[in-house]
Amino acid sequence: MSRALVVAALVACAPDDPPGPVRLAFERLDTDRELVAVTDFRFLPGSDEALLLEKQGTVVWGRVTDDAFVTLGWVALPDVYDDNDCGLVSLAIDPGFATNRFVYVGACLDLATSVIWRLTLDTNDLAATAASVVEILRAQDVLADRPWHNVGAMGFEPDGVMWALIGDKSVPANGQSTDDVLGAVVRIVPSRDPDGGGHEAAFDNPWIDVAGYAADIAAIGLRSPWRGAMDSRGRLWLGDVGAERTEEINLLDTLGANFGWPLHEGRCTGECGGLTDPILSWPHDGHFGLLADDPEVTTSLGRVAWVGIELRGGADDPYGGALTGRMLYGDFCLGFVRAATLDDDGTIVDDVPLGHLAHPSAWDQGPDGFLYATTFGGCESTGAQQPSAIWRAVLE
Repeated sequence: MSRALVVAALVACAPDDPPGPVRLAFERLDTDRELVAVTDFRFLPGSDEALLLEKQGTVVWGRVTDDAFVTLGWVALPDVYDDNDCGLVSLAIDPGFATNRFVYVGACLDLATSVIWRLTLDTNDLAATAASVVEILRAQDVLADRPWHNVGAMGFEPDGVMWALIGDKSVPANGQSTDDVLGAVVRIVPSRDPDGGGHEAAFDNPWIDVAGYAADIAAIGLRSPWRGAMDSRGRLWLGDVGAERTEEINLLDTLGANFGWPLHEGRCTGECGGLTDPILSWPHDGHFGLLADDPEVTTSLGRVAWVGIELRGGADDPYGGALTGRMLYGDFCLGFVRAATLDDDGTIVDDVPLGHLAHPSAWDQGPDGFLYATTFGGCESTGAQQPSAIWRAVLE
């Protein structure tokens, strides 16, 4: 399927009118197991059951009820290196999960090496799930001197192409490298062979037949693209965590984009030919407008941009359509939660505050239509044990 057909398959226009003064409150769910350093969370398709990841290498399987997350089982994956930003950090569900039971996780093997693994989820034998690990993709730089900037968010296009956000492994030059997948958005077709791993590049990637370019990459110029999501028009939103100056929300709507790292942070003001500016950004210092909209902003020297999910509506929408087609974004450390909408040209139509949640690590929408979030427990992504929680977003 061509990318044009993929995008056409995704189109579901957002509402014409911007949302009114909608505010969200977050209700904490009870848990029957202490959750520690939760990094990602996804509902299983068509189910109130969900998987969540703990940074130290644990996959937890449970069910969301009216007021609780009930643990159904858990398993520790072997060989996960969890120092600092490393660990078990990202999760995606295969579009064919109902028949193949495949899930994918992003993890670190050591300071220099990140991987995407495929697991076959067997809820009758979680030990078999751990034993089913196969490697789909490896991203490595032996020059890495810190366990930073690893495999961020992952997801799928309707035809089974996986997109994944790969950090620069703390080597800034990787942001502009073209011969590997570091500092890039990748688009691949993971192996669905039950007995084998690996992948192929998506056939319509921009540099698939260009010498000196890795076939897997769809965009370059990223530092630490930790969280992102694809909207209903087939555009990939991604939050890139800044170094010294600026947090960015970038938009990949044309394959082959260069988001500029390490040539600049935020909007480019120098030699900008061929570079794509962020659609949203905020500084690391000073008092700026996004803070004024959230009186509960957490005092923090840290800044970490995230993108959540685009909210879908429906007959039983608990938000009355006010959030339908709008993408969540915010700052992990500061705690503000906002919703933005773009027009067909990628121009911001509206950008409104929704509420406050400190240290959100993952977002998903349940079969009941409610928005759910997990929180990590603190702003610093260290190896220390940090308590986590699961929250349901309700109208305030």
